[in-house]
Amino acid sequence: MKFDLYKMRDKYKLSDTEQKLLAFILEHHEEALSMGVRQIAARNFVSPALVIKLSKKMGFTGFTDMVYRLNFLIQNRARNRNHTSSLTSFIGNIESGRLNGFLELLDRHRNDVILITSTGFCSPVAEFIARKLLVRGYRCIQSNAYGVYDKNPLGAGLMIAISKSGETDTITRVVDYGKENGVDIISFTGEQSNHIARCSTVNIPILDDQALDDRNMEANYFYARVMIVFEYLMDQLLCEW
Repeated sequence: MKFDLYKMRDKYKLSDTEQKLLAFILEHHEEALSMGVRQIAARNFVSPALVIKLSKKMGFTGFTDMVYRLNFLIQNRARNRNHTSSLTSFIGNIESGRLNGFLELLDRHRNDVILITSTGFCSPVAEFIARKLLVRGYRCIQSNAYGVYDKNPLGAGLMIAISKSGETDTITRVVDYGKENGVDIISFTGEQSNHIARCSTVNIPILDDQALDDRNMEANYFYARVMIVFEYLMDQLLCEW
């Protein structure tokens, strides 16, 4: 099993050796559960200290924590692949409080400017959301321009951010601006712990089949699921009206 570690390398500032070590652990995740630090180090011709350094660098409490959490992530990846035939089944796994929070924020900011931000593969999803809200009478602006978010010159009351990783620099920066200016934030991100989710007033975690496929090389239903959840919420909103 191969993994695309492009964004992980950049996020954690991994050296080539650290990246190869991480790739080994991911590709041998089940075997790694029963291996110790010294065994992992010996198999990769590195020092045990480097293995520990990698785990700390990635935010884990230690080697064991890293191996178990990465193994859990990979197991989820495998399970998610088996559920792709039912694209709506995941909605029931999203906490109702988060879904209700989305509806409450849209109602609260019914007459406010709403900023929508995304980049890359998420941009078409953001465009769809912006168009949908516009025809529903909301005042939306889709933009990643820092000047629109810094100091909030438009007086926006709400922003919607879409990011698969929740760690994309372009989006985390404008989300930080929004939070600093007291703007409510709704985000759609992958289920993994991430910066944008932590900064959001309401985060909608979306099932991500390929959390370790940073460059979207494989089929991924994350983007379709964001749109499905959004349409579901719009339907709920229409029922309330």
